[in-house]
Amino acid sequence: MPARTSLDDLRDAFLSGGTLDGSVEHLVRPVVLESWKRSRVFGSARRSELPFQSPIVSDSVLLRAARPILSTLADELGMNDASLLIADRHARILETWISNRDLAKRLERVGSVPGHSASEEVVGTNGVGTPAADRASSMIVGAEHISDALQDFACVGAPINNPLTGRTEGIVTLTALATDASPILPSLINQAAREVGRQLVNLSSMRERVLFDAFLTASRNGRPVAVVGGDLLMENPSATEYLHQVDKSTLWMIVSESISAARPTRLIRLESETSLTELSCTAVVFDGEMIGAIIEVKQQIHAEPLTPAQSSGQQGQGWPPLAESLPGTSQAWVYARDQAESAMRAHLPVVVFGAPGTGKFTLLRHMLDRIAPKQPLTVLKAHEAQKAPDKWFQELASAMEKSTPVVFRHLDDLDPAIARDAADVLGSAPTLLSRGLVLGTAHAQGSKPLDEGHQALLDQIGVGRIDMPNLRERKNDMRTILQVFERRYASAVTVSYTQGAYTALSRAPWPGNLRQLDSVMRGVFALGRRSEVTVDQLPPAIAAYARRRDLTMLEQLEVDGIINALIRCSGNKVMAAEMLGISRSTLYRKISGYKLDEERLFV
Repeated sequence: MPARTSLDDLRDAFLSGGTLDGSVEHLVRPVVLESWKRSRVFGSARRSELPFQSPIVSDSVLLRAARPILSTLADELGMNDASLLIADRHARILETWISNRDLAKRLERVGSVPGHSASEEVVGTNGVGTPAADRASSMIVGAEHISDALQDFACVGAPINNPLTGRTEGIVTLTALATDASPILPSLINQAAREVGRQLVNLSSMRERVLFDAFLTASRNGRPVAVVGGDLLMENPSATEYLHQVDKSTLWMIVSESISAARPTRLIRLESETSLTELSCTAVVFDGEMIGAIIEVKQQIHAEPLTPAQSSGQQGQGWPPLAESLPGTSQAWVYARDQAESAMRAHLPVVVFGAPGTGKFTLLRHMLDRIAPKQPLTVLKAHEAQKAPDKWFQELASAMEKSTPVVFRHLDDLDPAIARDAADVLGSAPTLLSRGLVLGTAHAQGSKPLDEGHQALLDQIGVGRIDMPNLRERKNDMRTILQVFERRYASAVTVSYTQGAYTALSRAPWPGNLRQLDSVMRGVFALGRRSEVTVDQLPPAIAAYARRRDLTMLEQLEVDGIINALIRCSGNKVMAAEMLGISRSTLYRKISGYKLDEERLFV
């Protein structure tokens, strides 16, 4: 980024003349330059503070969705040198989280408080109004702001999108001093915005909730179904094949004219140039009014009847929640577990992505224990396909004939031709796919380029996609995970940890994830002579993290983001830099500045 004075000069020149000379225009980031152009059209005042707009509604759905997530994030970060805020879709600030009194006073002086507007129309380029205008995350630092009052700050904002409607509902923004700006921060705020968006689904209006529940219930039978109501359309993968070219507004108009609360069921036909599709429509009634309809596509090859064992395991609420056998409360783990539960309820084929040792296959086994209890399982490993492809395909054919579950392990390591042939075999007999009994594991998404054969297989199996977090992303679960290993390797004693030992275990990067931690703790419990785990019992590479200096909140965010990206990309710095949205030279500088030991991280 240009020096502060240079950027000041560029901003002054732009606001005075409306353009920048071509020789210097490249010094301003495109997202900032576009925002400057909008701000100039609006006539946004350079010296204006954020003006008061209107009182806020303290019990809005957006706030109820955001408070538990952002409060938890604020507590985890400490917020000693930064603040969090949430704004509505119009960039009006609704609530803030900040514990530093001095910073709170500075932000209050510039009007960054509830009820005030940060819209580009009134205050120009900033970390709330610009993401609201672009509907995309952005970081605005120092002199990139139009308002002189905001020059001392760096603001990272991301839009909150409702997963059901796709509509932007609000903005999450982290504000720190410009001197603390970090290119790693956008990924953190993007994750927070996604979490709030998902919570919006849970707290959406009763009408949407009723429609969503009706869709889940109808989807359990495995047939191609959708629910439509107003601007809402949800469809399972089987129905997408038939409805992907139908405009949801047109579909709702046709359906709402055909059925009503008094006449709740009717068969209708949709004609196109290539097909005639018959739809069975059933009204969804709430409070005496039709609010939507369940649509079942009748032009479909139905799956064979389920066996009694399969039926008993697929009653939706009939199985124990995954949290009982796979405990943990970290946000990344809870989200992965929730994705698995949703896929199980909808009978979706699933691919679990993640780095080695994160527990991908373990998660699938726990899922199958619920949806297909006591059913024989066929595990197809990539390396076995390379050695004996004929035998590998025979095992696949046998499982499909018997309608028993299949798991493709490391499917992105398959020979591309074998992957393509496997996709063709699955596509020729979709019974297992429609029951959600075909699953797979693969490397972390984006960590390995995929060719056409692998993509074809992923398209068949990866209808549901679950991202397994690295162990480093599950710091809050460390005590729970350690208890699992205690029961496995030291069940006869009560185990405790010294502060240094627990600090080292929590701070270590764990490139091998759960598998590596398992190995370390097995050795500790096998060789130790006491029920108390101390630093000297840990391997030196792990024990070293007990002596690491305490980092500031923003430094810790950077370190965590860099390590997680490097682990996900197996140490590939080019891919990690792309994942983080920074240059490779910046990544090298950060690694050196934080003295990250690459041998410990990536061996």
